[in-house]
Amino acid sequence: MKHAIDDKLVMLAELTIKAEMLEAFLRYTVQNLALSREAPGNISFDILLDDVHSNKVFFYEIWESAEAQLAYMAWRVERGDLTVLMSFLAAEPAFTALRRIAS
Repeated sequence: MKHAIDDKLVMLAELTIKAEMLEAFLRYTVQNLALSREAPGNISFDILLDDVHSNKVFFYEIWESAEAQLAYMAWRVERGDLTVLMSFLAAEPAFTALRRIAS
């Protein structure tokens, strides 16, 4: 039996925010969320808060392709947004790239 793999990329980023920076981080990301959602190739972009660990935040992103997500990240780096985002973090972010099994 063959299984088809969806071309879309699901990206999950796990961020640990410095406790004293959480409110500033939330303000910053909410202000920039529309830019992420409007990026070429973006299908969905959500910011999720962990109910158990208040300083854990997840970015849940769906992209038309890995190339679209890479172009978005390059654009964010070019703008300096990644440097700002990293200043809020207590640890290195963890990234997981996923693909759906198409039905």
